[in-house]
Amino acid sequence: MKLRLRLVSVLVIPCLLASCGPSGAPVEEAPRPLLAPGAEGIDLSHHNGAVDWPRLSTAGLSFVYLKATEGESHVDTQFQANWQSALRHHWQTGAYHFYLLCQDGGRQAANFIRQVEVRSDTLPPAVDLEHAHNCAPRAGRAETLADLKRFLAGLEEEYGAVPVIYTTPAFHAEWLAGEGFERHPLWVRSLEGPPRLPHAIWQYSMKGRVPGVAGNVDLNRAAE
Repeated sequence: MKLRLRLVSVLVIPCLLASCGPSGAPVEEAPRPLLAPGAEGIDLSHHNGAVDWPRLSTAGLSFVYLKATEGESHVDTQFQANWQSALRHHWQTGAYHFYLLCQDGGRQAANFIRQVEVRSDTLPPAVDLEHAHNCAPRAGRAETLADLKRFLAGLEEEYGAVPVIYTTPAFHAEWLAGEGFERHPLWVRSLEGPPRLPHAIWQYSMKGRVPGVAGNVDLNRAAE
């Protein structure tokens, strides 16, 4: 009996230490969702003007992404005011960069990092990748994609989080699909209905109205 107990212990204890699953392989923890399922939010930039944050905070929304930078040198004029106010009013807050295909990815990352502080209580940084308001790539496809990956790696190293990619189905199909960006959570603009792409955030309207912001606002919803 003692020999049998010893054998069972030898077999079971290593498995417990390795958190083995039914097959004996280590069990990996599922990644935590970016946001609560179905959470509603908005994104803002200087185009939305000055924001009345106390009024906006009555809208029943929970998260906001704020434009911080664009390209190698542009800084959104409302970013710092919006960032401080959103945090002060206890929003789940993230910052995003509008990426220009015709400019250097490393310098674009540096521009973003100069403006956005590292905090453990904020959403991962996001990059806006779309055709609208962009420019022609400064190099061939392979070099352009490598530059984008350098940008994303720079942000991940600085903030300790995998950056979110905001994009459209058309841009995704042309530039991102099958190119090694699968680990990045997607924030997809799809105004005609839910995106077919797997996504963490769905931008479903660019004509929302909320208290505290004049004019139209982009509306977003976390995946269910």
